[in-house]
Amino acid sequence: MFEVKNLDWTEILEKIKSFATSEIAREVINGTRHLASAVEAEKSFNEITSAQFVIQSGVRPHMESLDLFELWISRVKKKAVLKTLELKDIRHFCLESIALTEALKLQDTDWAHEQLNSLMQAEEPLSAIDNLMTASGDIRMDASERLFRLSKEKENLARQIQTHMDKLVRDHKVEHMLQEKYVTTREGRWVIPVKGGMQHFVSGVIHGSSQTKQTVYMEPETVIPMNNRLRQVEVEIEDEIERLLTEISDYMSTLALDFERTRQTLYTCDVLFAKAQLSALLEANSCTFDNSKMELKELSHPLLKLSGKPVVTNTVLLNEQKYILILSGPNAGGKTVLLKSIGLAAQMARCGLPICAAEGSTLPFFQEVVTGIGDSQSVDEDLSTFAAHLKILDRASHLKGLHNLILIDEICGSTDPEEGSALARAFIEKYAANQVFGIITSHLSPLKMGWKESDPILNGSLEYDTTVGKPTYQFLSGIPGESLAIQTAKRVGVSTEIVQSAVEKLTPEARARQSKMNELESLKKDIVLLQENLKQQLKKSQKLQQEYEQKIQLFEKEKDNKLAQTLKKVTSTVEEAIATAKAGSAIDKHRQLQEIKYNLPEIVKAKPVQSSGPQIKSAEEFGKNFPAGTKVFVPSLNQDGIIQSTPNARGEVLVLSQSVRLQVLWSELKPAAKAANPTHNLVRKSGQVQVSFADTDRTLDLRGKTVDEAISQLEIALDRATELNEDRLKIIHGHGTETLKKSVRTYLSRSVYVKKWKAGTSETGGDGVTWVELGQL
Repeated sequence: MFEVKNLDWTEILEKIKSFATSEIAREVINGTRHLASAVEAEKSFNEITSAQFVIQSGVRPHMESLDLFELWISRVKKKAVLKTLELKDIRHFCLESIALTEALKLQDTDWAHEQLNSLMQAEEPLSAIDNLMTASGDIRMDASERLFRLSKEKENLARQIQTHMDKLVRDHKVEHMLQEKYVTTREGRWVIPVKGGMQHFVSGVIHGSSQTKQTVYMEPETVIPMNNRLRQVEVEIEDEIERLLTEISDYMSTLALDFERTRQTLYTCDVLFAKAQLSALLEANSCTFDNSKMELKELSHPLLKLSGKPVVTNTVLLNEQKYILILSGPNAGGKTVLLKSIGLAAQMARCGLPICAAEGSTLPFFQEVVTGIGDSQSVDEDLSTFAAHLKILDRASHLKGLHNLILIDEICGSTDPEEGSALARAFIEKYAANQVFGIITSHLSPLKMGWKESDPILNGSLEYDTTVGKPTYQFLSGIPGESLAIQTAKRVGVSTEIVQSAVEKLTPEARARQSKMNELESLKKDIVLLQENLKQQLKKSQKLQQEYEQKIQLFEKEKDNKLAQTLKKVTSTVEEAIATAKAGSAIDKHRQLQEIKYNLPEIVKAKPVQSSGPQIKSAEEFGKNFPAGTKVFVPSLNQDGIIQSTPNARGEVLVLSQSVRLQVLWSELKPAAKAANPTHNLVRKSGQVQVSFADTDRTLDLRGKTVDEAISQLEIALDRATELNEDRLKIIHGHGTETLKKSVRTYLSRSVYVKKWKAGTSETGGDGVTWVELGQL
């Protein structure tokens, strides 16, 4: 199996990973490999399209709770008594499960129904947790009748002891024996501060003293029974809480299989939503598979499209007669970009991702994709750049069949031109004999000509406008391109004397080739003109089709309004006739009129069945799915923005992006690249449970910091977390040389704020993350 290298595939995966909301989904995306068959790829296309329906509805469910799943599921399986922190994590998991259920409910696709069926009914465990504890993780004192009674008794005892102690410290008989007029606690018991040496005159029990021995803390004899009872009540409260935790832990253990099944669904959806977000931004489309033809319509490079810059699209057609394309032309003319665009389309398609090409594109389902792009030299294997290049070419020569694709950039270009041309031609002839699809770029002139019409070799080039001295990046099929080294030298200002000397040194064959190439220039211009006319006609027809569809929608809307008015009028008439019906025949008339009335809605309100798709069809529908305050992606700015208004009469929406406020057509806006977490709104929308929400775990990102800077920020973060009674902190420090990681963990081991810390697992962020559990001071 060949490894795909230097094809920008890694960058595509990184972009998809940026849309995922959980580490496990990022790991799955990072390990994306080609699928086993075209059937699996087509299934993936359908699933991603179904996921786009959800995103186009204005929500992107988050699955952040998956990062903590492994921390509590193992204890659930062991039937251990769960801590409140673990119950808090389970609660988060249940909330996101309910949110995903709510987001999928509105979708009428097989994929959505399949995911809904695999999700657990999370309302019951969520309700059980919320009855026991608050959103912040504190036990509710009304969680059970006994706990409520004990907590009330504790409050009353504490109040009685406080009142008694306050009276005692104000008693003039005792006042001169006290160091200060206040009460405090020692060892969980209420005490008063007595002056050293005066404790013999106060009846009670000594519970400690100050370091200077100037103050002795004594529990007055009169409050000892109440303090004893208070301590007993506190122990009983702890026992009751332990009983409740054991009870809910036993219940959670019965749901272990449901939790694991739901976890599988959550991360599967997270991966698909991430892929769907990329597809939406790229305006990517599914392709069909045909092992005898490669037809990529309006193809573009995904990364160029994501950059927000204008992109030139090209159509590439290869088939059983012509299946090897030799791309030639000047440097920086776009050959390698087109080569990578074709390669990425093939790789994305066989991995089940929609491709960056127009609808109706066709590709073989490639079993192997060989890439010979860039420098592949290896010091370890004692391979030079050219030797490594030849090794790739030789391995590719063993592939046979049109279900294989070979992508070679500058074939045999880094050696003697004559020998390189001979080697390159021999390899190309071998690939042709093996009947494999191939895209090969080259500057070698002998490869541009000398092929027979019956050969499966197709020349191609990217247009270069000699009048302005710049490439247009338009692909010209069937026409080889000039390298234009001498013209480039003229354009960049090389002296006329040197350029003229170079021309004189050309061989007669080279001059002849230059002459023939010049003859092709006029032909190229004619082809480009035809291509432009064809594109304009295509755009015009698409615009007319869109106008036609809008008119149909307007007609349907007006028809519905008129039918509704007619129905209302007829209904009123029928009601009036029923009310004035005479006795005798009234029963028959009433029955007949009621039958007419009953059948009327079915007759006049029937609507034509419309095919569903992930695209929003009208400004009204856009305003419903993306109300003011929704986050969207603005292609013209290549960044996210916030919708400020509904579409106006012209279909324009007011959008605020950073400090820029602008009017944008609703059809140009896309779902946000970084959507806000909709979990809270979706759960509230479900209406099945009444819940409150707590902030997520505090996250501290120390990547790129020096050790001193990191420790300083860590101290501040621990102070704030403790002050806000937070129970956990997530620290991202990465790997690097491990100096920062070791320093952070050493500091955590010595910090009085930290109860314990734990390195992240593969499911919770990896070893580049440290989870900190905060303790009570």
